Amino acid sequence: MFSRATAIGAAVAVLATGGLATAAVARSHSSSDGAWSDVGGAPAVKKPAATQSKPVDKVPALKAAQVRYQHQSWGDSAAKAYIGIWAPTGWKKVKLTPLEAKFTSPNGLWNLRVDATENDQLLKTATDDRYALIKASVADFHLIARTTGSTPAAEHSYQGMVFHHETLTYTYTDPTRGPRLVIDRFVSLDTNPHPLFETTTGGRPQDAAALAAVTTKATEDFIRLP
Repeated sequence: MFSRATAIGAAVAVLATGGLATAAVARSHSSSDGAWSDVGGAPAVKKPAATQSKPVDKVPALKAAQVRYQHQSWGDSAAKAYIGIWAPTGWKKVKLTPLEAKFTSPNGLWNLRVDATENDQLLKTATDDRYALIKASVADFHLIARTTGSTPAAEHSYQGMVFHHETLTYTYTDPTRGPRLVIDRFVSLDTNPHPLFETTTGGRPQDAAALAAVTTKATEDFIRLP
């Protein structure tokens, strides 16, 4: 795990060198089919499920044991707020907003989005609202599970604290990529009832176990400084 000094130093270095590119259109993260997809963002008008032939997918399922992790950080220099997580090695990072970043695998099949933008809703309310929005906006939406849970914080600065989370796992059909599976999680820290951050992990249904592992890693090692 990385120390507070290491996290701050890494984040400042990234910001100082301009190593992250802010998205040209703020919070425009919807997928090409308009769904609230694994990319995240506000949904467009709901469209019917695709009727065209399903694309042929010959890439084997991602396995949790295949995934290696590296420390990633980004932040907002004006607000002096910095975010650190462990993301899959080799997944391209793009900074979407000052406190939100997306990581995409080289083959474009898998991605992780982490958003630490302030949220004053209660954890359950944030999850309820997201579920209602996805259900109304995403074509061919199927809820697999809605779960609540807790994960001990692994970063030293949060020693002894616990992350509490509500998680939506669902599938939908992308017209060009075929069936997709999304794990959308809101996370609060210890006794604070409000979400500290959100993670969204996306891939295919056959990648479910690996995507769950990526979600767990991003959750347990999350840190926001100060």
